[in-house]
Amino acid sequence: MSAKGIHLALYDTEVFARAIIAKIKEGDASGLGNYSDTCLRHIWNYQAFAAWLTELMHNAGDASYEGDFRKEVARAELERQFSSEAASRLFSELSAGLL
Repeated sequence: MSAKGIHLALYDTEVFARAIIAKIKEGDASGLGNYSDTCLRHIWNYQAFAAWLTELMHNAGDASYEGDFRKEVARAELERQFSSEAASRLFSELSAGLL
């Protein structure tokens, strides 16, 4: 999950670059004014995904992590990724940083 940090940095850079271009070319400073809110929403969304996935992977393979119940719940969540088109699509969008 830590390798995704570069994606977050690139996203932030693109948002900032577009905001600077809009300010210079059109005099529109709204992108600069909304920069933090835009980037923080994206960062926290990704952090929530990363925390969910990390916990899921730990729980799915090792009952000593949080017990047998949590292990089976995690395995059901993993199975859903392969059996549900909607779950698979959401996972793909989140892992690609599209949301």
